[in-house]
Amino acid sequence: MYNRPINVLPLEARPLDALTLEQFWHWHQTKQQEQQQALTQAQLLLNQLFEDYTDAFALRLWNDQLIYVGEQSPAFTLSLSAELVRDPHLLTTPVPWMTAYIDGHIQVVGDFHAALQCLEYFQSLPIPLATTLARALRALAPLPPSHDAAPKSGLLPLNYDVPAEFYRHWLDERMLHSCAYFCGQTRELGQAQQNQLELICLKLRLQHGDHLLDLSGGWGGLACWAAKHYGVFVHAYIQNPAQYAYASQLIQSEQLTHLVTLIPGDYRAVAAQGQYDKAVCIGVAEHVGEPHLPAFLNKVHAALTPGGLFLSHGMTNERAAWQPEDPAHTLVNQQLFPQGGLATFPQLLQCMDAAQFEVFNIEGLRQHFVQTLRHWLSGLASQHQDITRTLGERSYRAWRLYLTASLIQFEQGLTGIHQIVATRR
Repeated sequence: MYNRPINVLPLEARPLDALTLEQFWHWHQTKQQEQQQALTQAQLLLNQLFEDYTDAFALRLWNDQLIYVGEQSPAFTLSLSAELVRDPHLLTTPVPWMTAYIDGHIQVVGDFHAALQCLEYFQSLPIPLATTLARALRALAPLPPSHDAAPKSGLLPLNYDVPAEFYRHWLDERMLHSCAYFCGQTRELGQAQQNQLELICLKLRLQHGDHLLDLSGGWGGLACWAAKHYGVFVHAYIQNPAQYAYASQLIQSEQLTHLVTLIPGDYRAVAAQGQYDKAVCIGVAEHVGEPHLPAFLNKVHAALTPGGLFLSHGMTNERAAWQPEDPAHTLVNQQLFPQGGLATFPQLLQCMDAAQFEVFNIEGLRQHFVQTLRHWLSGLASQHQDITRTLGERSYRAWRLYLTASLIQFEQGLTGIHQIVATRR
């Protein structure tokens, strides 16, 4: 009887014709059992990690394997590339996660807002658990050879110096990139932004012939509204070239060149002493940064006449200290306001008092900004293709991430926005 020599190669490496049907079936069943065991272990681990997470979601791995977390219908599906899981450390800090989304190593299908909240939940877990999860995912789906570039670990690219066409896709018709005011039955963004313009002018008690210093020229919306409806002379400072060009055309089209003067630069370029009756800054203080607030407020004080009114409209930190591990903080504070952290509301009031401003009116606008951000995100998503053609997919994702992180911060009350009116002593 012929004795076949023992084949020392593993079954996976043997030619198919060298396997008996029984050997092949045994090998196939073993592989299926191993895969099912890996899936079960990963499923158990995920359920343990997310036992306090209220929503349900799905993970799609690089081999199209789906893992479900939670008992309800998934709110979103998170697709992970193999590159993201190669280095477990990428799973333990927020910046690589968010940069991986921008670079396309993470895909999100479904509720993006819920997905970002899930990331915040994951970041609250102990680091060893994240490493364990990475190992479980690799056991479930062995990593293919590396072909893609590893996710970057730098700060996210968010650039305000973009064409006006980009903002037209998701802002209102007046191009107001600030908190709207949803009073009464107002639901539309355009009407809410008009409400805000009118509210600002009323709080400043604008009168015909007043000289108004606008330190937040933006796209020219407030300057033109104040000049057109209240007959005031406006000096608007605009640093961004695209905004300056757009505002110049708006002023000419509305025939307001005799009332509105645009000046290139920011608050540091203001040289006037006691020239203005009123001053306004919308969304400026947060970009100035808490360390530079005293110099900024002193500049405004010097530009106003005695008894002149000053309206400050800006974001404030509602916590005693920033939490660096918070993904939304990483975006909202570090990326958008690199000059320094947002001031707390008490800090802002103290700085205004030290700069010889007497505060007499305060209004919190946090809930109004929540609604504003929801409108902006809806507009951004509905114009995805057009925005991508204008700026590219990567920039679209960065803005989507930033606006969603901002929304979560304001929904949770971790960031506030206040409108403060004060008199120059």
